[in-house]
Amino acid sequence: MANDKTMPPNDPNPAPDTGMGAAPADKMAPDTGAPAGDGSVMISMPKAAFDAIHQLIVQLAQGVDSLAQGVNQQAAGAGEAPAGEMPPAGPEGGAAGESPADEDFLKGIAEAGSMR
Repeated sequence: MANDKTMPPNDPNPAPDTGMGAAPADKMAPDTGAPAGDGSVMISMPKAAFDAIHQLIVQLAQGVDSLAQGVNQQAAGAGEAPAGEMPPAGPEGGAAGESPADEDFLKGIAEAGSMR
């Protein structure tokens, strides 16, 4: 059976191609898969993942630019906080702009909890 020509060879390492031989080194492309010796590696990722990362970085950069403008405005105003940016301090402690219905709802929940 070793000479059966209908079966593929069992050798997992077939003989190298015996064509024209290897190309001259100056005609070969550099091996991009080999690390540069400093531990660097090349990775590949789907374009959709790269686009999502890019979009996130752009949004972060815009947020930091906006924050820098606010900081510069505060610094120019001798450190005064712009009015309306911080909720007023006080015993209510809730978010600014709560409606009376919200307050009634929260009071109802607090009363029901204290009855138990």
